[in-house]
Amino acid sequence: MGIPESSSENPLPSPLSIRSYSAINSPLVDEAQSLVGEESPLLEPSYSAVDEPIVLPKSRLAWFINFLRGPNPPRPSTVSLIYPPIQLFPLKLGRAVRQRTRVAAIVIYLCSWFLIFVFLSRKSKFSPVISTQEEVILLECGSNPLWMTQNYAACGLDAQFCEPFENKTLTFRCPSSCAGASKYSMTTVGADNVIYKPYIIGDENGYRADSYICAAAVHSGVTSQLNGGCGKVRFDGSRDTFPSSNQNGVQTIEFDSYFPASYVFETDVTSENCYDLRWAITGVNIFLSAVFAYFVFSADVFFWGMFIMGFWTIVLASDPPPTNGFPDPGAESISVAFERLLPTAFIGYVILQVAARPTLKNVRAQLTKTVLWVGAFWVGALNNYTFDELPLDRFVLEDIQNLPGGIAAITFVLLTIFLCACGQAYVIWKNNKFFPYLYAYAIVMVTLIVMAFVPNLTLRIHHYILGLLILPATAFQTTLSLLYQGLAVGMFLNGATRWGYDSILQTPYALNRGGPRDTDLAHFTTNSTNFNGSFVAWDYPLYPNTDTNWTGFSLLINDVERYRGPDMNISLDEFYNYTGLEYQRYDYNWYFRIGMYSEDGDPSDYTKAATALKNNGSWVEPGPGPS
Repeated sequence: MGIPESSSENPLPSPLSIRSYSAINSPLVDEAQSLVGEESPLLEPSYSAVDEPIVLPKSRLAWFINFLRGPNPPRPSTVSLIYPPIQLFPLKLGRAVRQRTRVAAIVIYLCSWFLIFVFLSRKSKFSPVISTQEEVILLECGSNPLWMTQNYAACGLDAQFCEPFENKTLTFRCPSSCAGASKYSMTTVGADNVIYKPYIIGDENGYRADSYICAAAVHSGVTSQLNGGCGKVRFDGSRDTFPSSNQNGVQTIEFDSYFPASYVFETDVTSENCYDLRWAITGVNIFLSAVFAYFVFSADVFFWGMFIMGFWTIVLASDPPPTNGFPDPGAESISVAFERLLPTAFIGYVILQVAARPTLKNVRAQLTKTVLWVGAFWVGALNNYTFDELPLDRFVLEDIQNLPGGIAAITFVLLTIFLCACGQAYVIWKNNKFFPYLYAYAIVMVTLIVMAFVPNLTLRIHHYILGLLILPATAFQTTLSLLYQGLAVGMFLNGATRWGYDSILQTPYALNRGGPRDTDLAHFTTNSTNFNGSFVAWDYPLYPNTDTNWTGFSLLINDVERYRGPDMNISLDEFYNYTGLEYQRYDYNWYFRIGMYSEDGDPSDYTKAATALKNNGSWVEPGPGPS
């Protein structure tokens, strides 16, 4: 077809035509144009001041920017529809019944699910019975109400606040999964630094009094790792050796010296309703949630059903917030749950609008949604049993360095996140949304970098924050987006429900967990050349790093505070007589650590342990740094 005639003597060029081709009136060019079309790359434009419009070639930068915008129109992906008859069965079933029937079925199902959950939770958490008819104290895995383990001075001078050391009993109930109850800050036992190990010192013949009771109960076989249980513990006086042993899958810590108190478990105690049913509850909820997800095809109903059930499963079963020390721990758990429910539900609504609804609305692959979204959701919600198995504690440099395998684990995690992010970036590009996401995440990254340099504060990405950062990038209907979104929602729920909304910027004190704080250190003036077996002496720091006014000293002997005051030495003979020890001067090693306190009562770090060796009476000086 030719160019249509115009009523004007000078016809205007077609807006779709390029009028500035060289030799445009040549018959050869006209013939070529008719063969290859008006936009053929075979025709090179030349530029003239009189020809209109002038089309300038795009620069490489402009081409690259246009490429980053993504294809136009977008090429959205879809969720893979493997085995269509199975995937589409719930949709066909839903169309075959009236909406009123579908709603009634969902309501009945959710009510039945709720009643089963309440029954199992009550039986698991609120109704222990023990044969001794004594009050049963609900313990956490890392607690010991008989001995104050939070710091060395908690029991007071000569451990007077933790007396009596004999014939003191406690009837207790432990949750499941306590075998790995550890100290998460550097703790000294004798001359050894202990971290990320089960804090159990000794064996079933006598555990050191500050050992975690529930972890020791698993080691001794009184309770089980799977279901917890009840028992009774009794203080059994002092011991001068606490050997290490390995039984029931738990390795204990050795301590080769005197400690004023130990405990044993009584074996003639029977109990009922003492099992922790968290695994049964969690298993039932996973199964019922899978059935729910397969048959429910409303995005909103599915999301809120999973969200609310995940919240209550964490609170009452899989990872309840710490409530030991309260008169009614069960009621306290409910109180904490409602304290966190409203803000968590509000954030859940935002998640639904921003990420979940775009991903889940009108998804036809019901089985894929059930396997990937729900499966990943429970992996994230059960973070304390899934990701906590990795050698990672917190995303804090000091923890990564201290934990064996921490550097390799963080490298693996970051590499995995990077590869997943690249995949999602491609999905975002195909949907022509690269630049909006780039701007949003750039703002987030710049903000985090600025926060990292705020003085006197540490940037900490809690896993509830990590989940929120991941979620916007999952707002696409792809198979992998279902997986990532379920995982991110579960991670958010676990963090927010178990720990609350801790700040993204935390002080060194908040992150310390009772470990060394890099304060000034006192030092021993006793050394390997002047030790005579009768006196131990010390002094203030040689080179103080702070302007703190230290006014006195605190001396630990075998991890118990034995002196507090301004003196700079102690007579060991007087100490042995005072404590009533059956002293054969070097029957065991003795471990000495010196610290200080300020005029306000604030303690300093303690030194590492100096050791007075048994038999030959020699002195081994402490290593550098705090303990």
